[in-house]
Amino acid sequence: MSGLGVRIDVAGAVRDAAEAFEAFAADRFPRAFHYALTGVVIDGANRFRRDIPNIWDAPNKSTRDALHYTVDRDLLNRVASVGEAQATVFVQDLPSIWLKYSFGSGPQTRTGGDVGVEAYFGDQTSVRVPVGSNLKHTGLGSLSAAGKVLARDARNIARLTAAGYTRNTAGSTKGSARWGVFELKASDTHRQHGFYDRPGLYARPPCVVAAIGRKTVAKAIKERRRTAPLTSFTRASGKTVTVPKVVNADAPRMLFLSTPKVEYQPNATLSWERAIEAAAATMADRLAQELTDRLEHRARRGQR
Repeated sequence: MSGLGVRIDVAGAVRDAAEAFEAFAADRFPRAFHYALTGVVIDGANRFRRDIPNIWDAPNKSTRDALHYTVDRDLLNRVASVGEAQATVFVQDLPSIWLKYSFGSGPQTRTGGDVGVEAYFGDQTSVRVPVGSNLKHTGLGSLSAAGKVLARDARNIARLTAAGYTRNTAGSTKGSARWGVFELKASDTHRQHGFYDRPGLYARPPCVVAAIGRKTVAKAIKERRRTAPLTSFTRASGKTVTVPKVVNADAPRMLFLSTPKVEYQPNATLSWERAIEAAAATMADRLAQELTDRLEHRARRGQR
């Protein structure tokens, strides 16, 4: 994303200024034009920067400093015609990775693996859309003011995802007291239980002993209305073992929705066009000031 294309009409201002320069026998009009054009670009870039908080919510420093312009001082001293004059404004390479979706003439499509938290996950074919309420509820993460997941939280969730789904059974209760993470893909129809909504990364709830962790069960046991629930299983040796029943303390919750693509509206384009058009409207005044400065310079030289 090296340039920000927009057409501006300065032909009238250039024509009038050129005639004025000629009428007063002032030379070096191309230099004056190049200087004024550079001023227009700088003005437009600064106007756009001031409007950035109105375009993006809580923009980071890279976004705020994304727009840069080039001032060609060498060309200023050697430009020989109006056609040679130029001024460049561009978005730097790093922020262009995500800002490119905010520019254009229509909706911009982002697919998996280009930019976003999916960079932390093994599967980068999908875009991961965070579900802030569930991230907070599980304690596995939270969203910033800009609606983004912190890098450390994304890395931790990716690590848990890579570990896979762990079923909590007697003899295999490692990590059962904490939330885990597992992934359901669109093809995982055999795992579409009641909690399943859409493909994504889900948090596996921690497990508790039913007689202790389930308040209603614990109360009933305390009031002697029921006994502690038990469950039995058979070991590989053939021996049957009875142990306290373990249950989920919560329900699985979606942390990230997985979708093949998302679309963004080019909400920065209109702001940029307004900024550069407003700056272009100052072209006539800039050329007039250049003419005044040139004539004053000639007058000073004539007085010596």
